[in-house]
Amino acid sequence: MIQIFAAIALLSAPDAPSATGACAWSRLPEAEQQAVMTAYDRGMSQGMRALSQRGADLLAISQDCTGRSDLPPRWIHAAIASHVIQLGASARVEREKGLSRARLDRAWDEASEAARSCVFNNAAKPFGIEGPTCPDRRAGATFLASLGLSTANRADRVAAEQTLIYMNAKAQQMIADQRISKAPVRP
Repeated sequence: MIQIFAAIALLSAPDAPSATGACAWSRLPEAEQQAVMTAYDRGMSQGMRALSQRGADLLAISQDCTGRSDLPPRWIHAAIASHVIQLGASARVEREKGLSRARLDRAWDEASEAARSCVFNNAAKPFGIEGPTCPDRRAGATFLASLGLSTANRADRVAAEQTLIYMNAKAQQMIADQRISKAPVRP
């Protein structure tokens, strides 16, 4: 739990860790990026399969981004996958409801601590981290409310679902980048 709060504090600091996922993604050839995003448009699982097919290339590319070759591959994969999920989810929300990625990020920044804690609670699980506690499982709905979305409204369902996916991926990327930036160098 302390690691999550440290990640939150660290990511709000001016010298926040660099976004490994964004760096590695930007160095993947454009045709490869397009192939992954086209697959993502058919479904997140298809997009992640397309991304995993480029996993070895992305691991090699990430070494230029981090300056290291000793980081756990699962952290690198998590950073890259969460970046791609944010790209795909935000594009879908924009197509569905005209809400930009900047607006999604603003909703994150303006959300209550409880809402962000619940997202971090879920996003931390793949890293084997417990916490922070989620005081109210419905707190995530505040992200949707701030964007004028509701899962009860049939016309909002896709955008609402993609918004929650975006927020979870954002938290996972924060955790991955924090772990990557703070990992001791292994011999």
